[in-house]
Amino acid sequence: MNTKNKIIFVLLSNVITFILCQPAFAASLKGTADALGVEATKIGLALGVFALAVAGTFLALGKQEGGQKVTFAVIGIIVILSAPTIISILRGVTGGGIA
Repeated sequence: MNTKNKIIFVLLSNVITFILCQPAFAASLKGTADALGVEATKIGLALGVFALAVAGTFLALGKQEGGQKVTFAVIGIIVILSAPTIISILRGVTGGGIA
């Protein structure tokens, strides 16, 4: 087998391997994205509760912006908790997309 045939053989074997393994890569990527979404929600909720505690401290100390900070913290927590529901509604409206 000459060098040209070896190169063609290696290229074809790589292409065939890529085509056969494509669904496995997609499933792995989807699982990674789902796990990242769950972790991001947990971190966002923890930060929201921390922000609510800080805002409550501002309010208890009588700071002028305490009420505004509490409002923003509560709105942030509501957005974080409702994000998965909003995403599923948008996926349903647009015809499914990636489940």
